[in-house]
Order: sequence, then structure tokens, then C-alpha cells
Amino acid sequence: MTIGEKIRYCREQIGITQGKLAELTGIHPVSIRKYETNKMQPQPPQLEKIAAALDVSYNALNGIDNAGMRLETVGDLMGVLMVLCNSNILQITGERGEDNLLKFETVNVQFNPILASYLELNYNTHGNQKTLSLKDVLLNIRSHRTFNDLLIWEKINFLYQSSIKAAGDNPNEATQEAIANIAEAKEKVELELQKNQMLLDTSTGIKVKINPNYSIK
Repeated sequence: MTIGEKIRYCREQIGITQGKLAELTGIHPVSIRKYETNKMQPQPPQLEKIAAALDVSYNALNGIDNAGMRLETVGDLMGVLMVLCNSNILQITGERGEDNLLKFETVNVQFNPILASYLELNYNTHGNQKTLSLKDVLLNIRSHRTFNDLLIWEKINFLYQSSIKAAGDNPNEATQEAIANIAEAKEKVELELQKNQMLLDTSTGIKVKINPNYSIK
């Protein structure tokens, strides 16, 4: 999906018009229309306002494979985790159920073992420095919701990758259409999973990223 298609999808999901989105963002309605039809690309400041108005992560609209990713909200964190998994930096393994979802109690999230040849963890305990190989590190995702969301994404990504592999080098038209449908469903899942504007720093209580154009009446 293009940035414009993502904006339109998210806007329609929350049931607002282009005019309402323009009102919420302070962006001219003509520009919103051009963004959605890919006749003009929003710059980062405009995209930030649109993401806030649509209650979705900036990364979700900008593209989770693009440079300049942000790590401010829980939605941003999901985007980063997806990038790390897509890049094979992080690997998710476990026993898969009949619904193709990994069974919660069998899941391991760890670094790609090849990184152990180049990177290691150093830490201090009681004044003594110790070294830990990345091969021995299992990541514990402390938020149950984030962990569950990651498994939901892993399932649709697994189905997408499996369909590409099964199609071979010369898929027929019907197969290509089926893969395109799965790809679109995957992108929509990724957008939905990044719709969390809660700030990652909650040391002083729960904080949510607010659209600067909102006003309290």
C-alpha cells in the first residue's frame, strides 16, 4: 500500500471524511485529497499531524521499512519489532497450532545466531564484568498485549511468506492475485497493530500522544 492508500484506509476505518481529517490536522482539504490519490506526498510534519488525527503510529503510514523510524509510542514499538523480524535480526520460533498461530507457551524470541559471531553482551554483577553470547539470550516481552500483537503479526507474515514460497518462480494469474490479497491483508493488520498512541515512557503514569490540533471546549 502507498502512503496515500494507508491514509485513506485508516480514515475510512474510523469513519471520518477528508474534510474532517483536514479540520483535525489543519491541512487544506485539497492537500488531503492529493495525498490519498498519491498526487502529492506529505512531508514529515504533515504526516505527523495525519497520524495523530488517525490515531495511528507515524511509522505505520511512513512505512516500517523506511529510514527515519520513531520510537515514541507503543504503536512505534510494534513497527520496530516488525522491522527487526522482517530483517531476520530477531527470530520468533515455537510450535504452531491448527490456526497457524504460534502457541503462546512455546514461543521464543531471540537474536539471529549469526550475530553472535560479531556481537556479544557485557554486563556487571557485583563488580565483576561478564560476557553473554547472543545465542544464549532469549528476549522477554514484558507487555502481554505487545507480545500477543506480535504473534498476530507473525501469523499473517507466516501465511504471506508461505504463499510466496509455495507459488514458485512462475505463479499463474490466480495465484498472483491470491498473494496480492494476502499482502493487502498483512498491511492492514500491520496498520491496526500500530494504532496505539500510548507513550513508551510511563514512569510518571500513563501518557498518550495527543494531536496538537485538538482543542478542549
